[in-house]
Amino acid sequence: MVKIAGVAMTALGVLLLAGSFIAYAKHRLTENFGMIWGIAALCLTVSGIVLIAAEQSITTVLAIVIFLGILLVLSLFGFSQAISVLVMKNQELAMQVSLLNQENESILQELTTAKEQKTHE
Repeated sequence: MVKIAGVAMTALGVLLLAGSFIAYAKHRLTENFGMIWGIAALCLTVSGIVLIAAEQSITTVLAIVIFLGILLVLSLFGFSQAISVLVMKNQELAMQVSLLNQENESILQELTTAKEQKTHE
């Protein structure tokens, strides 16, 4: 049972590390979340290797806790991906609004100069 939990933790760590790199490369994860998940994946991998090397007996309750912890890690990774996507979209929308405001100001300036020229004629 210990070896199964250790192998599962090690495999999850490797998959989480690969997933965080892929998500960062596809711009679905910000730098901060990518670093956090990379460090968490490395810690999980090392913990799994240590657990395999220790070969101590483990109770069923501890195995269930490890399984639930793995599910928690996976769900938190999904949430952080969703948050990262929203943060990046928010930044993009803020830039677009800024550009639209600049364009609006330039149009208003052209309009006022056109009205001034018309009144002077």
